[in-house]
Amino acid sequence: MRKISFLLTTGLFIIICTAVIWQWSAFQQNKQKTAESEGDISITATVKVEQNELRVKQTFENLAMDQNYHAVIPSQAIEVDCTDGDGNTCEEGHKPRGNKIHFDYTIKSGSGLSILLNDWMIVLKDAAIQKTRIELVDQYFSRGTWVAGLPLKGYKQTELLHYYVFEGVSSTPSLYWQEEPLIELSGQKGIDYYTTDKEQVIYKFESIEPFSDNHLSVVTIDGQRTVRGNGLLLAGDELTHKEFEQEMAIAFMSSKFSSGEGTEGWILEALASLVTKQEPVNEKSRAMVEELEGNLTAEEIAAFIAYFSKRGHLDSNSFDGYLSSIKGMETDFFSMNRQERRGIFPLLFTDARSVIVNGDKKEELAVVIKGDQYLFPLEPTMNALGYKSTIGPDFTTLEITSANNTFYFNVKNKTFNHEGQTFGLLENPFQNLNGEWYLEKHWLDAIFKVQVLESEESITLAL
Repeated sequence: MRKISFLLTTGLFIIICTAVIWQWSAFQQNKQKTAESEGDISITATVKVEQNELRVKQTFENLAMDQNYHAVIPSQAIEVDCTDGDGNTCEEGHKPRGNKIHFDYTIKSGSGLSILLNDWMIVLKDAAIQKTRIELVDQYFSRGTWVAGLPLKGYKQTELLHYYVFEGVSSTPSLYWQEEPLIELSGQKGIDYYTTDKEQVIYKFESIEPFSDNHLSVVTIDGQRTVRGNGLLLAGDELTHKEFEQEMAIAFMSSKFSSGEGTEGWILEALASLVTKQEPVNEKSRAMVEELEGNLTAEEIAAFIAYFSKRGHLDSNSFDGYLSSIKGMETDFFSMNRQERRGIFPLLFTDARSVIVNGDKKEELAVVIKGDQYLFPLEPTMNALGYKSTIGPDFTTLEITSANNTFYFNVKNKTFNHEGQTFGLLENPFQNLNGEWYLEKHWLDAIFKVQVLESEESITLAL
């Protein structure tokens, strides 16, 4: 009996221990998941509407304790106060620190039949926001509708106030109000329509389905004009089907760039045209599309669209990085085209292989690839080979000399003189790219008798 009692007691003890261990393990896993979800940086903004202004209390949570953040204050914000989670005033220059940071400020909204606010929220540089929640209380306007560049999660109306809750991913959503009441209608995934007409036609565009993980609030207004905000599009009810599709694609692209990483409108139009397969109106946009379609295969363009449609935030470096990854060569196409210039910077790739000239590795030489052409920078390459290049006015003439050889080119007539003899050329061996002159690989051997040897690691030039 004692033996049986002992075995029963031991067995019961093992069962209890196993249950406790299992419950503790489940608790720890649940706690870990909760901690992970609580670790996302979020924004909660409480907005109180008053006459000609908005009173805002904006809170950042789950920030890194050991990091100083630089706050970017909107130009229209006044009476800005900053405190940390313990109520201490932030450092001078609005460089807060701590897990939780509060900002109290006022935004002047003005008066009229409608209000559109872009870049009205405070931004913390280097803070990757995962969720934004706006709670808006309107006790001032007796009628009208508020719309944000975030999905509407809740709305309540009483005799004294209108209460809205918007929640989504964007850290800088636009905010819009108009006096004429709006009705919310659901469109295809990722798009909410706000209109005064219950019978409003709701389009479905296959081309923008890749953006379904993003959000766009579309407000129909009178006429043909469009106004873009962050996550918000005011679109005229007289736009054609194609115009509406293009404007929505541009709006989706625009919302992917933060205010600090914004890009030129003509670049956005070019990217949107890749999505909708419509011809851009802007001349520079057309040139950019031609460069991309002329240098990328149809499969590569489709992969490029899929890439930027799924990404939450974009900048020129991310575009260049992706193009470089699919081609296996470096490019700065988008970075260069963000700079102010009259024309467009062509889509060029740089060969990653090192260049060796007469046995010496030349770090300053980078071979540019344009289509199926390998282009060597003219002056640096000829200098490395022991030549001096003298360019005439407007590049009509060119003299390339060394201790033993002289080549004189009449670029306009496609001829050159060497050792007293004149030779004709079927084509111009020189190309001007963004103000720099290049020589195609073929002509190094055909004219200057330079041997070009290639391997997986290097390109070797030798006389």
